Amino acid sequence: MSNTTAIILIFVLIIALGIIIYFAFQKPKTTQKPMEKVTSIREISAENLIAVEKFKMLYPLRLQAYERLVLFLERIELSNLVMRNNTGNVKYNQLHATLLNAVLEEYEHNVAQQIYVTNNTWNLTKQAKEETINILNMAANELEKDSSGADLSRKIFEKMMLIPKSPSQIALDYIREELKKIV
Repeated sequence: MSNTTAIILIFVLIIALGIIIYFAFQKPKTTQKPMEKVTSIREISAENLIAVEKFKMLYPLRLQAYERLVLFLERIELSNLVMRNNTGNVKYNQLHATLLNAVLEEYEHNVAQQIYVTNNTWNLTKQAKEETINILNMAANELEKDSSGADLSRKIFEKMMLIPKSPSQIALDYIREELKKIV
């Protein structure tokens, strides 16, 4: 190998090494910093800022809506409903009307929560209400005219024992699974 060839080879190696070093230390050119590297609010794009503010505002409202639906479902759970509204010596039709009215009032107080929860959650909540009303009506329809509120309560509990899960429990289980994804 001649001196000229060796010099050319060294020269090429130096240029190659220089190019490698140049690209290795050059900062990447990006138009927008990733969110985790943002150091000031001025560096956040308008779209990201709106999304962050919307999230900060809606997240607590969504959680509160789920909380209210859980409370609603617990309040219309038939065992809770009967225990809370059974006032003693009343006719079955009076207790039946009281129980139906309690379910409907609870529902009316929580109907606005549907705008903060998923369609599936809201549909299961409505279905729980409807199935609870159906169970109340079926139990009442199986009684004689002179039956007492205690007879209605007993009949409701008999109906509940025939199903694996109450309508409220099905909806509550779904909400718990959905909240695991959100929280």
